[in-house]
Amino acid sequence: MNARTPQAHHPLAAQDMGRILAYLQQNPGTSVEIARALRLTVNRVNGLLLELRAQGLVHAPSCTAGSKGSTVNVWACREAEEGAR
Repeated sequence: MNARTPQAHHPLAAQDMGRILAYLQQNPGTSVEIARALRLTVNRVNGLLLELRAQGLVHAPSCTAGSKGSTVNVWACREAEEGAR
């Protein structure tokens, strides 16, 4: 993990946050896509994404239509987007 990896109160939370950041550095995704890829629950991914957003490491620059027609955030790593500019 690098200096930008979040420090969490629990080691498993920090590990899962690191996995989410690694996923988002490769490509943006919805919480469902991230959960499936990392074999985590959607609720866990949502909670960790909110924590990562509060730390300024991820954001949701766009959205898409979910399976039920609702709007769903597409999350991205801030580092990846800033590097592409």
